[in-house]
Amino acid sequence: MRRIALPAWGALALALALAACALPAPEAAGPTVAHRADRRPEPGLTEKLRGDDYRDGNGVAQSYATARRWYWLAVDHGSSSAANNLAALFLDGLGVQQDVPQAIRLYRLAASGGNSYAMANLGDLYRLGKGVQKDDAEAARWYQRAVDAGPNPVAANNLALAYENGRGVPPNLDRAAQLYRAAAEAGNPVAMVNLGNLYATGRGLARDDKEAVAWYRRAADLGNAAGERNLGLMYLEGRGVPQDLVEAARWLKLPQPTTR
Repeated sequence: MRRIALPAWGALALALALAACALPAPEAAGPTVAHRADRRPEPGLTEKLRGDDYRDGNGVAQSYATARRWYWLAVDHGSSSAANNLAALFLDGLGVQQDVPQAIRLYRLAASGGNSYAMANLGDLYRLGKGVQKDDAEAARWYQRAVDAGPNPVAANNLALAYENGRGVPPNLDRAAQLYRAAAEAGNPVAMVNLGNLYATGRGLARDDKEAVAWYRRAADLGNAAGERNLGLMYLEGRGVPQDLVEAARWLKLPQPTTR
């Protein structure tokens, strides 16, 4: 009879199985910059796109310093997306000495021009307390503005996180699920994992392991580490899928079980 023997990682697998019901805390999505796919007619568009080319090394030698110069030209012509991208360079000290106050000024300038990416990035700064006093309510307000000005799946995910945990807004799991779904359906892998967590735990949604697996798989297929881990745990426990130690090991990036 063919029998699966757990290798040395068996004890770890059992520990992970016991922990599987306590899925990781929901994640916030990272800062956003305007990419070439986000082209909209606006003043300074040519200069902004040239800045993108140098930032990304698209057909030219990659140079943050040169990107900065092109972004400044675009900002001078009134480009809000260039102001957002320039702010990111100042925030992280890319091609320029790090200057968080300058980054904040540029994000505010871009947000005043209706740029939803800048609004989301301001929300991140208030959520993290970076360059400003930490303020969850102000973070949530900026995320809401970004969602309203959207589409912006990063802002939708982060606003959902605020509603799920009652950070800066009253807790509202229905609203959180709604926002996670919108962000996930727009292709955001972090929101896919967070939506899967709601299905896996039955928080804000009827518990549905198959739906949880489906969302974890979509995130995992995009290379999201949390999606891979959670999908592996579902295979380990046989939740929403037949138990499969080989698939569990693959997604958890553990040595494969041996057979004999």
